[in-house]
Amino acid sequence: MNRLDRLTSILIQLQSKRLTTAREIAERFEVTNRTIYRDIQTLRFAGVPIGEEEGKGYFLVEGYRLPPVMFTMEEARALVTTSKILNYHTEDSLKKNYESALLKIKAVLSLNNKDKLEFLNSRIGFQKPWAPASLFLDAIQHSITESIKLKIKYQSRGEEQITERTIHPYAVYFSGAVWTTIAFCELRQEIREFRLDRIKELKIQQMQFNSDKTFSIEHYLEERSKRLF
Repeated sequence: MNRLDRLTSILIQLQSKRLTTAREIAERFEVTNRTIYRDIQTLRFAGVPIGEEEGKGYFLVEGYRLPPVMFTMEEARALVTTSKILNYHTEDSLKKNYESALLKIKAVLSLNNKDKLEFLNSRIGFQKPWAPASLFLDAIQHSITESIKLKIKYQSRGEEQITERTIHPYAVYFSGAVWTTIAFCELRQEIREFRLDRIKELKIQQMQFNSDKTFSIEHYLEERSKRLF
């Protein structure tokens, strides 16, 4: 990648989150931190308002926006392939939202590239194995980001009885077959796991919960693996 392309990509990366460290950028482009420091300085000299929080990272000053981003064919091909793989996930809201985003991406391509992408799409197959369907991933993701309580009707494994729970979702993970949310359960007064395919009904509540900012999905899954094995 030449330097001009890297500078453009750094701007896109800075726009993608509130704070980005030099180390994160350097690891992405496989260059040194010193190179990224010089790139940031170059962008500043060019008039890009890049701020810095000492010890935390860089950010684009609020209000600054890049012009619409053009996608390369390599990126578009990767996204089309991913859309096929999502058929395996069986989670309706995830598939619908991804397909909607993909349509917006296709809209900015040239007519020639659109034809090429449609041809490629017709030549990618994915044999979907059986997996139980689930419907509530988008609502649970909304709950996680907004710290809003959910009331669910849940059927536990091997039990016909359905219980009503109020939960505070912390995270979600995909096990290769089903989506599961990790949440604090008010009924049990502890953190529990709830498979989305066993949620029979879900209602978003008007009450918020105090989100645990110290919770780490990576640490949780690591500890979970130790308990299982």
